[in-house]
Amino acid sequence: MIRCFLSQIKSGEVFYAFAFDLNAAYGEINLFLNTEEHFQKTLKYYQNQSNSYTYHSNEEIKSLKYNTGDWEYQCFSTIYPIDETSLEQLYQTSYEDGSYSHVLTKVIQIFSESLTLFKQTETYKKIPKTEDFIAFTIDHDEEVEDALIRIEKY
Repeated sequence: MIRCFLSQIKSGEVFYAFAFDLNAAYGEINLFLNTEEHFQKTLKYYQNQSNSYTYHSNEEIKSLKYNTGDWEYQCFSTIYPIDETSLEQLYQTSYEDGSYSHVLTKVIQIFSESLTLFKQTETYKKIPKTEDFIAFTIDHDEEVEDALIRIEKY
C-alpha cells in the first residue's frame, strides 16, 4: 500500500507529516501525507479569502497545517485491521454496558500504538521527510490539537 504509493510520488517531494486518519467507529485507517509546498498553497488560499477564517495566528496556522482534510495526499490507502465481526461484537457489548466512548478511545489507542510500530519499518524510513516531520493519528471527529498532544504518548 504505502510502498506502492512511495514509488509514485513526484521526484523531489518531501513530506512534513504523515497521518493515520481514523474512522475508529468503523475500525478504519486512512493514510495521509502532505508537503510543505502544498500546505503553503493552502494557507495562501485561505488567507486570501475575504469572508472566511483568516489563518494568521500561529495557532490557526498550526491547526490548518495538521488538518488532514486540507492535505494533498488524502486517503491514498485504507486499511481495516479489525474484522467486521469482531468490531460488531465489541460495539454491541459497549452499547449494552454504556462504555461506547471508552471503546472508541481504546481503538484510537491501539491504532496509535500500531503507528509506533509502523515507524520502525523500512517502508516508513523511505518516506522523504523534512527535518521537523511528524507522524500522528487523528480520528475524523477529533480536534487537531488533541491528536497532536497524543504524539507525546507514543
